[in-house]
Amino acid sequence: MAYYSLVASLPTLQIGDEPPFSTKEYIGTCAQWVTEHEVKVLRNILLNEGDSRSCPHCQAWNNVETQLRNAVVRNRAQKLGVDAREYLRPHDGFSGTIEALVTDAFTRNDPVELEEELDRARWQLAEELVGLDPFSFEKVLAYGIQLMIVERWHRMDVHTGKEKLEAVITSNTEKEEPSGEPD
Repeated sequence: MAYYSLVASLPTLQIGDEPPFSTKEYIGTCAQWVTEHEVKVLRNILLNEGDSRSCPHCQAWNNVETQLRNAVVRNRAQKLGVDAREYLRPHDGFSGTIEALVTDAFTRNDPVELEEELDRARWQLAEELVGLDPFSFEKVLAYGIQLMIVERWHRMDVHTGKEKLEAVITSNTEKEEPSGEPD
């Protein structure tokens, strides 16, 4: 089924921008247009509710995400000289594109750039779900995945991150300071 009005009404998303609405609000808006089953699919993938084995869309995205995470594990394990096998999770299919995107992301030296490249890979992989119909449910789903990525980056704040890091360092160093009492 085509969702011309819904897809046409969606604002453009870009990593680093403020999200136009939350993922929950997005699903609520979509519920007016899509079927009940499709709402369940959105909730399953975007809010991690339900069983991913219950639908082909959920399985497809779960396989993409699992392969991507496995590729991340293999790259990190290689850098640390650790055997990655115990950390890998099974998935169906194989995508050379996913492997190439993750390998490319790991050429970044800055951890923030690495994370951004991994999310750009997810963004691209979500777009690939759309196929040939830009007004399909798959586009509605891909937009939701991309919205989650935009929300994630919007929640990241350098100032808040520094405050949290300083709090952890302070709490750890306070434990190490001598109490002034004799042993």
